[in-house]
Amino acid sequence: MRILFTIFIVILMAAPVWAGQAAVEDTLTVGGKAVVFFGPAETEYLSMTDQEKSAIDEGLYDFLHNRNEVLSFLEANDIQEFLTALPKIQIKLSGSENITYIRSDFDQRFGLIMTDGMNEPEVFLGAATNSELITMFENYFSLH
Repeated sequence: MRILFTIFIVILMAAPVWAGQAAVEDTLTVGGKAVVFFGPAETEYLSMTDQEKSAIDEGLYDFLHNRNEVLSFLEANDIQEFLTALPKIQIKLSGSENITYIRSDFDQRFGLIMTDGMNEPEVFLGAATNSELITMFENYFSLH
């Protein structure tokens, strides 16, 4: 089973930039209402020890699987979705304020950042269930 997790993870995280993202070298820049899902790049994952891979495989699999499960919810609520393995994530807020997150500063290798383009973004590290993700989105984006 671990081999299947590893293959799935490496395939999904192979490219550090996915279509539709504004990226400059090592930074994804996002504005407006958005959720940015982030995780390790293929090179990062492959450079991990077997013990490190084993420690994150199941969580990373759940993270990516549950991300796919909530994409239609995000689309239905006009919330942009991004998946990235780039080292830096820059959030543009109204006015000229930008907040830059450096993935290596987080104590988890994967997670998400929610932004409405106006207020302080919210960061969640690790994996969550589909219903937990939807509840987070409803609360942050005031979708009740």
